[in-house]
Amino acid sequence: MSEIINNRQQRIDIMKGLIRQLHVGTAEDKVKKQLETILGEADYSDVFLMEIQLMQEGVPQESIQRLCDTHTRVLKKHLDLQETPDMIPGHPVHTMVQENRELTKNTQKISYLIEQVEKLNDTDDALPLMREIQQHLNNLMDVDKHYRRKENLLFPYFEKNDMPGPPMVMWGKHDEVRGFLKETIAALQQIESIGAAEAKAFNLFSVKTCTNAVDDMIYKEEKILFPTALDLLTEQDWYEIYIQSDEIGYCLYAPEFEWTPEGGFHKEIKKVSAQSNRIQMPTGSFQLEELIAAFKTMPFDLTFVDKDDTVRYFSPGADRIFDRSRAILGRKVQYCHPPKSVKTVNQIIADFKAGKQDRARFWIKMGPRFIYITYYALRNDAGDYLGTLEVTQDLTELRQLEGEQRLLNYDDVKVNFG
Repeated sequence: MSEIINNRQQRIDIMKGLIRQLHVGTAEDKVKKQLETILGEADYSDVFLMEIQLMQEGVPQESIQRLCDTHTRVLKKHLDLQETPDMIPGHPVHTMVQENRELTKNTQKISYLIEQVEKLNDTDDALPLMREIQQHLNNLMDVDKHYRRKENLLFPYFEKNDMPGPPMVMWGKHDEVRGFLKETIAALQQIESIGAAEAKAFNLFSVKTCTNAVDDMIYKEEKILFPTALDLLTEQDWYEIYIQSDEIGYCLYAPEFEWTPEGGFHKEIKKVSAQSNRIQMPTGSFQLEELIAAFKTMPFDLTFVDKDDTVRYFSPGADRIFDRSRAILGRKVQYCHPPKSVKTVNQIIADFKAGKQDRARFWIKMGPRFIYITYYALRNDAGDYLGTLEVTQDLTELRQLEGEQRLLNYDDVKVNFG
C-alpha cells in the first residue's frame, strides 16, 4: 500500500489518524505495527507538521506533550533514517550536538553504575557507587543551559514562522527533565544521612527515568528539531543565535571555534572599544584591554558566583590550580562540586546570604603544593548580598620564604597572555 501514499499530506494524514488512536487509548504496539505496514518512510518534517496540524485541529498541547515520547517510539523506525546534522565547528547546531555527546557520556556511565549497584549484595559497597551516580546527575543538570538556548534563542524563530506548537511541547518536556533531575538529586543527597542499607534499597527507577528523559530529548533534537530548524532558519538567523549564546552559556562543552555565516554576511559583535571607552570605578578606571590583562596577571584564581548561585566569571590563565572551562558559566554552583561537598557549599552560601558570615577559609595539600582557598561574601554599600567570590592561591613558595630580599632580583617567570 505504501506505493500509493505518494504525497506528503497523505502521509501526514495517515500518521495523524494513527496518533489519534494513541490519544484514545489504542495499544502502542498495535499503532506502531500499522504505521510500519502502511508507510515506507516518513520525513522528519512530516512528524513536525503532524504535531502542528494536530494542535490546529484541537488536540491540546498538554495531550501531545503527555504522549510525545510514545509518538517518537512509534515513529522510531522512520526517524532512524534521519542522520544527525553534521555542521562545521562553531555553528550553533554543531555546538548543541557536541553538548549532546557529553550528556550521553554521563547517561551511559550512570546506566553502567546502576547495573553495578543492582549486582551488589553488600550494602556498604553501594554508597560509593551512589555518590558517583549523583556526580554524573550533577553533570546532567548542566543541560539547563542547553535547553535555555533552545527556548530563548532558537524557538522564537519557529514562532516568527507560525510554528510555535512543537517547540512549546518540547519546552514542556524540558521542564519535565529539569524536575526529574532536581528531585532525584535531592533524594540521593539524603542517602548519606539515612545509611548504607537504605542506599542499596533506594529506588533506582527515578535515576533511570532521568537518563531516559535526557536521552529521549537528544533523539528528538537530532532526528526532528535540528533538521527542521536548518531548513527553516537563514544563515543570518543562526548568526544571531551564535552571538547571543555566550550570555546563556554552554553544557559540558565550550565551543573552541569562531563561526561566520557563508558569504561573510553578519552583524559585528558589539564590544567595548579599548581606545574610546573606560570602565569607571570608584577609585579609578580601566580600559577593557587593561582590565582583562590585570585579571590574567593576578597571582591567584578567581571565580564569581552571583546572588542566584550561578557561576558568572572565572579568571583565565594557563596555570590555574583548579581547571575551569567556559562550559561552567551559567551553571548552578551546587552542580560544580562533588556530592560530598554540596552540603558545605550550601551552608556557606546560606550564611553569606543571611549576613551571618563574610568569609570561609580552607587549606589543603595537593601533593607537594599547599593550596589556600577563601570564599568572600560580596555586598554593596547597603549590605545587600551580591554573590560569592572564590579566591584560590598556591602558597607553597611563599611558605618557604625566609629572611629578606631588598635588592632587585628578577624571577625567571614569564606571564602568559595567550
